[in-house]
Amino acid sequence: MTFTLSNFKSLTLLSAVSLLTPLVITEPAKAVNLNNTSIQTQVQPFYTTAGNPDDYLVSPGTGYDGVAQLSLGGFWGTSCTGGLLGTGAHILTAAHCLTDDFGSLDIWDGTATFELSTGDLNLSIADIFVHEDWTGDLLNGYDIAILELTDVAPETVDRYDIYRTNDEIGKIGDKVGYGRTGNGNIGDELWSDRKRHGQNRYDASGDLFDQHYLISDHVTDALLAYDFDNGLSANDAFGYWFGDDYADLGLGLNEVNSAPGDSGGPTFIDGAIAGITSFGLRFPFSDIDYALNSSFGEFSFDTRVSSYTNWIDDILTSWQPPTPPVVDNPADDIDENLPSDDDVADDPGDEIPDQPDDSISDDIPSPSDPVSVPEPRSLAGLMAFATGLWLTKKKKVSR
Repeated sequence: MTFTLSNFKSLTLLSAVSLLTPLVITEPAKAVNLNNTSIQTQVQPFYTTAGNPDDYLVSPGTGYDGVAQLSLGGFWGTSCTGGLLGTGAHILTAAHCLTDDFGSLDIWDGTATFELSTGDLNLSIADIFVHEDWTGDLLNGYDIAILELTDVAPETVDRYDIYRTNDEIGKIGDKVGYGRTGNGNIGDELWSDRKRHGQNRYDASGDLFDQHYLISDHVTDALLAYDFDNGLSANDAFGYWFGDDYADLGLGLNEVNSAPGDSGGPTFIDGAIAGITSFGLRFPFSDIDYALNSSFGEFSFDTRVSSYTNWIDDILTSWQPPTPPVVDNPADDIDENLPSDDDVADDPGDEIPDQPDDSISDDIPSPSDPVSVPEPRSLAGLMAFATGLWLTKKKKVSR
């Protein structure tokens, strides 16, 4: 069956971003129209769950230690999520976490916090790479960014590959993120600073919404879409709007939906990052309530990582890892002309004859000629002064 929005009074689009303070901040409306229907973009901050949110908490040492909470400095201050890539110095996240509504960088510093069994590890952000085609339009894609850290994370922090095959549709992804939480019946009503994990199935790529004329603006196939199911056909958003071919009642208590604060968080398929949490969308009727709040019956979208593998690879392969500190071995610098043990008498009293001083052997070094032992040198810190950051290409983050 085919539906249009021409008879709908309202449609809401949610940018899933969290705030550092327990206060909901609403950004100005984004200038987007869907069939002459106004769309509001809101900043709220986490995963809403089918069951008790406490049952979805992630403990250190369970494979998700490389999923970091990002504290991003800006006018308001923003919190997002990101996954550590194989270099140990780069985090994959969402572009909208770092920019304004028009795609321009609007943060000035940031920290990535990794929760480890030994305690929290905080690493500063040095460089920011935002896709050059990102304009702030969530429906158009390119909501992808890479953060370069000032230091390489310890080997104990998990690293992740990226998913490179575009066969994600129909597969179940493991989703991890920070932010607001709650049960799917009530939405994301609870503030949190905890990491949660759950699952959902990718139902379609974003262009399905174009094909069925649900959204008049172009929706790219570089988005992966899923809905939040509670096991009831009435709240199966894909089944309700796209027919029986897309009907799926969900994964039971394993099912979760993204919410503000999860933005930039990874969705894993076979242990590799396949999606980046981007935004949520609701239509009337399938949603269990009347608000865009990550409740049952809503749609959510991830940036499709397999569409951006070349962009990611170009950044990572151009990176030069910092040179480890060089420490000289003092033994290597000892003057080869110094006397050996064989040249120095074990007992000077036995070796020095009862002759005048000028009979003392010239081979014995004079106390007035000190031997210099070099101090260790360190090159640590020199790599911290990399020049130039890019947005579109690279932009600098002041620290």
